[in-house]
Amino acid sequence: MRFANEAPPNLRLPPLAQLPAFEATVRLGSMTLAAEELGRTHSAISRQIRTLEDLLGLQLLDRSLTPLTPTAAGRTLYATTRIAFEAFDRCLSQIRPSTEQEIVTLGIGSSFATRWLVPRLPRFYAEHPEISVRLSMVGASILEIDDYDLVTSWNRLGYDLPDDQAFHVLGDVSFALVCAPHYPFRLESGRLHAETQLVGRWPITIQQSYRDHAIVVPVTRRSLTFPHIHMCIEAAVGGLGVTLVEMRLVQNELAAGRLVAPLDRLTTEDGLVALPHPRREAKAATRKLLAWLKAAIAADEDPTSAPI
Repeated sequence: MRFANEAPPNLRLPPLAQLPAFEATVRLGSMTLAAEELGRTHSAISRQIRTLEDLLGLQLLDRSLTPLTPTAAGRTLYATTRIAFEAFDRCLSQIRPSTEQEIVTLGIGSSFATRWLVPRLPRFYAEHPEISVRLSMVGASILEIDDYDLVTSWNRLGYDLPDDQAFHVLGDVSFALVCAPHYPFRLESGRLHAETQLVGRWPITIQQSYRDHAIVVPVTRRSLTFPHIHMCIEAAVGGLGVTLVEMRLVQNELAAGRLVAPLDRLTTEDGLVALPHPRREAKAATRKLLAWLKAAIAADEDPTSAPI
């Protein structure tokens, strides 16, 4: 304990205002995703990290790589920043007055959140008004984040997870090429020929499985890359090209005829999973959210269930 007549410690702290932007960018591997999570613009995140680098006299990110990768100095600062942020979180949890609402942090991809989860959240809150769901955006890999109670993944088999890592199967995963019904394409020998393919941020192993599945390999003259799958979907609806997509994300567009799937689906049984945090004790609110996710996804897979 320090008293009023004692001199303050000689602390050499980094510029604290820029640390959240740096931490989120390294964790998500993207300034765009960091901007979405923090409610800032991409340029604001970029400026904050540049300012931090200038003040420290160090390069913290290797901007030539995708996803963005920290330098050796950046990795060291990130590791310490995570420890400090987690310590602050534990401290605030202890000193905040208790509330009736329990908070569950769900790690989830932005497209899955935007197109599937968020429209259904009112149903969850109607059943569980005592729980508040905090969304933490995941990039192409669930290994990019650490702040979650539960994280969803389309790609469990694509990770080298520890043998004792628990997971819960939510459902099958079905991928297919989709395009607008008026978009010009032709089928030859089980392949789809089109002018443009719209490419999103699916995990590498999913993209490889899709390429290995000869019946759905497209033949295109060019490709357009988007940072989020939901942008590919909107571009496909507008008639810009064909895109690979998980079918849950476009069920409304398919039902309304705004998109069509000309070829067979590629289905992986039990491919969609939820993983609890390996170092956090599963609380009652987390178990309730998990049970609701299982039920909601099962309802989607029921052929008698109508789209939302």
